[in-house]
Amino acid sequence: MGLRRQLVAVAGLLALLAPATVFAHNVDGKVGIGYEETLLGLGARQYFPIDDGTGNLLSHSLPDVRAAGLSGRWYVGTVGLEAVVGFDTRNAASGPNEYGGFLSLGALWNVARAPSVNLAIGVRAVTGMARTAPGGVAGPVRFGFGFEVPIRVEYFFSPNFAIAGAVGPTLAINSANGNPLTGNKSSYEFSLTRGDFGGGVGFTYYIN
Repeated sequence: MGLRRQLVAVAGLLALLAPATVFAHNVDGKVGIGYEETLLGLGARQYFPIDDGTGNLLSHSLPDVRAAGLSGRWYVGTVGLEAVVGFDTRNAASGPNEYGGFLSLGALWNVARAPSVNLAIGVRAVTGMARTAPGGVAGPVRFGFGFEVPIRVEYFFSPNFAIAGAVGPTLAINSANGNPLTGNKSSYEFSLTRGDFGGGVGFTYYIN
């Protein structure tokens, strides 16, 4: 009798959990906030310093904008509109202030859905801005641009909370003064599979 009650209790618990598991992937009409790393944000894990002591003339200098920050996402059907933004500033005791920031705008399309998992393909445009002060002298305000096609897997632990990872091709456009997203100058950088599931990660809490 005791075993039967335990089996009934387990079956009842599974019945309660099943709807949350099966429908966790349905994000139609939901708004989510969280943290996201863009694919271009997988460089150095820091904002400052970008300068290596030689005026940032190396072919692969450290970027001074890590394009990872606060994210917002809104889904209509299987299409989600998203924005990711981040900013950092350093107020030195002596010398000019330094700052770096970025904004990413894009859209995601859930091409496949399974219990607790969404597979999406998206497009993003990323822009960065920064000014550093190598040697205590204010450098120019620098701008940079990039484009991404993230292939993103989102796993739901509950109907309201999910983590995600992404890989995909990127294109960075480096300006004459240096792209703060990459640290490089006057060039185009193309990568076929930038990102990884230990790097291009994020989490989202869906409000409704």
